[in-house]
Amino acid sequence: ACIYIGGGTPTILSADQLRLLLGVISEHIDTSELLEFTVEAGRPDTITEEKLEVLKNHGVTRISVNPQSLSDAVLENIGRKHSVMDFFRAYGIAKESGIKNINVDLIVGLPGDNFTRFSRTLDRVCELEPSNITVHSFCVKKSSDFLRESSEIYKRSGSDAAKCVDYSQLKLRNEGYKPYYLYRQKNTVGNLENVGFSREGSEGLYNIFMMEEVQTIFAVGAGAVTKLVKPDGKGGTLIKRIFKPKYPYEYLRNLDREEEARAHSEEILSFFSDELKTE
Repeated sequence: ACIYIGGGTPTILSADQLRLLLGVISEHIDTSELLEFTVEAGRPDTITEEKLEVLKNHGVTRISVNPQSLSDAVLENIGRKHSVMDFFRAYGIAKESGIKNINVDLIVGLPGDNFTRFSRTLDRVCELEPSNITVHSFCVKKSSDFLRESSEIYKRSGSDAAKCVDYSQLKLRNEGYKPYYLYRQKNTVGNLENVGFSREGSEGLYNIFMMEEVQTIFAVGAGAVTKLVKPDGKGGTLIKRIFKPKYPYEYLRNLDREEEARAHSEEILSFFSDELKTE
């Protein structure tokens, strides 16, 4: 089994809040038996020694520290609150924490970025020798100001983004990383893909299970999506998703957690009822 806490930046919580959250998990799950325990630390400006000590003490084995770019000008363009120096500070804390696997996210095609800046970013990140490096393509939401025709800061065609992706694949292969998962999103710069690279034996298992859709995933919290997976008896797969309300005020509106949990359990048992009968 694996645990993944993310879909945002859990380390925006205080150390005490993280201790409470992970303590509840530890009460119900033997984390020492997990194949992988991931917490998306993500934003460098949220990372402190105390928080990572809490994660390590509760069995977390994988975190992300994401600069997106090592250009302060590019970070300012996209509204990030951290600086390049914040990233190096946070990465140093992560390295010293003893948490086994560290992932670093980079984004190709960011507004104001170019091949020279991106290649320099990747080269500097490789010098840190993280166990995982994920190269994303900039994805633009439909409501984003970047899609305005008058915007000069962003070109949807991708400009030299494809050249950056090519460079990342050659550079990371030469540095001993192997691609282990790939996925595409709508409205990416140059219609490019997202690729996860890993050192041998450090692949992010949760990412693989998510992309392949071969594993049942139980999700908790606002915006969470439980995914139930089982064979259809004909050589294929049946998948059912159970959605939680996206916004916290909607999620918290239903205060009867016991009733909600019961309904959730009944829906899951109903999905797997045929398998249970045969067993």
